[in-house]
Amino acid sequence: MTRKRGLDGRRLPPGHMLGLMETNSTTEPLVDVAAFRTDSRYRLVHFEGHGWEPLAPEEFEPRVHQLFPDLDPRDPERVRWADRPWEWPSWHPGEA
Repeated sequence: MTRKRGLDGRRLPPGHMLGLMETNSTTEPLVDVAAFRTDSRYRLVHFEGHGWEPLAPEEFEPRVHQLFPDLDPRDPERVRWADRPWEWPSWHPGEA
């Protein structure tokens, strides 16, 4: 899990070093879906520990379950959409 960054962009030390009590209420997402783009069939998806991947709608849930078998792809705390959740650019077979 990555640590949060301060206002100056530097990584903050873990909460226990700052005298903060850690809670599970603020968890970092395991999956980040990038902003919707109409010039691509895919949406870029970042998987914690695996990097970014371009995925088509039919590839998204199988890939989530492959990397994180117990993760519910509709859990808004663990899967963050930049915009337009569950929307994908329209694409028709044969388009480049």
